[in-house]
Amino acid sequence: MRLQVHMIGVLAASLWLGASALGQAQTPAAAQKSDPASDAVTIRFVVTVPQGTPADRQVYLSGDTPQLGGWDAEGLKLERQDDGTFGTSIQLKPGTQVQFKVTGGTWELVEKSESGGEIDNRYLIADEDKTVQMVIASWASGQAQHRPEPTLTGDIRKHENVRSANLNNERTLLVYLPPGYEDQPDRRYPVLYMHDGQNIFDAATSFAGDEWQVDEAAERLIAEGQIEPIIIVGIYNNADRMAEYVPGPPVEGRGGGKGDAYARFVVEEVKPLIDQTYRTDPAREKTGIAGSSLGGLISLHMARAYPQTFGRCAGVSPTLGWPDRGLLTRWGAGDQSWMKKTRFWIDMGTAEGRPLPGASLPSSVLNARSLAALFEQAGLEAGRDFRYLEVAEGQHNEAAWADRIDQILLFLYGR
Repeated sequence: MRLQVHMIGVLAASLWLGASALGQAQTPAAAQKSDPASDAVTIRFVVTVPQGTPADRQVYLSGDTPQLGGWDAEGLKLERQDDGTFGTSIQLKPGTQVQFKVTGGTWELVEKSESGGEIDNRYLIADEDKTVQMVIASWASGQAQHRPEPTLTGDIRKHENVRSANLNNERTLLVYLPPGYEDQPDRRYPVLYMHDGQNIFDAATSFAGDEWQVDEAAERLIAEGQIEPIIIVGIYNNADRMAEYVPGPPVEGRGGGKGDAYARFVVEEVKPLIDQTYRTDPAREKTGIAGSSLGGLISLHMARAYPQTFGRCAGVSPTLGWPDRGLLTRWGAGDQSWMKKTRFWIDMGTAEGRPLPGASLPSSVLNARSLAALFEQAGLEAGRDFRYLEVAEGQHNEAAWADRIDQILLFLYGR
């Protein structure tokens, strides 16, 4: 397979509507809180570090909420206590589920297992005031972790320092061109725009070294004649990812606020650049938007905000609980006729989160089922107009999404 890198300047079982913040079911402890001023629980973290930890080591928590830095390695600094442990407290809305790890300020100093291996994300549910005690088995060596070699496959063009007037920042775009693009100068191609662009093509730039393998899947499916040849645009994220991928106004302590500006960036700035530079078919029926996690949330939001632009949409493990299940609420209460003009893919793994007390499934799965139920309610036909895939024991990471990228491309662009 040749490599070219060009530098260019389901049917839902039921409609589940009983969740609170972040799409989590409200617990009995939370439900008893009637005073608005007390509508928060206090989580106290206490971390015991391994013997031999340098005396000047700073300790942080990094996780998937703004209070923990949105996976910034220096998310929340812990204070050294008199007994040698590290600790701090935060307040969270009742029912909030949090994934996190302990770091020494960089990912080269992240916590490890006793044998030095990777460990799963830590997890908590803010169901009541509590103290979370953690004992760190070992630290990473502090040496820069080896990054995989580049894994770009096919004809991929790179646009660096693409400036956004809407966001007042810049980022990189990667553009995958299908086999035969240069040999058929009169042909125009559908386009799929994807968020978290550094994660979809290349292990060398991807978070944690795992990529979606979108380029390999597209090359294979096009060569086999299973999907039509398409252009795929990977839009890099940046330090404002959490704000840019959450629609609506900012929510105090939980981020957001730039989702609409990001959507305008894609529609008003990225898409015109791609249409002017490459032989695209700009029709809405040929234009798709896709992403995972918060990228899935903003993709669904953009499909509704710009139905004249996007005719296909994939919400992969979408974070439908943020903020306060707003997208599900809006889509359930508003006009749903627009949905019939768009082809939707949604999916969720049953291991993406843990069930709250009294629930048999994580709220992420219940939220995804709710969205599938909304599609049915709007008259969409499962398997034709939308597909909902529930993956048994599926996890929330790039490797899991790579396992189903073939199915996603086949549903959106299959022949």
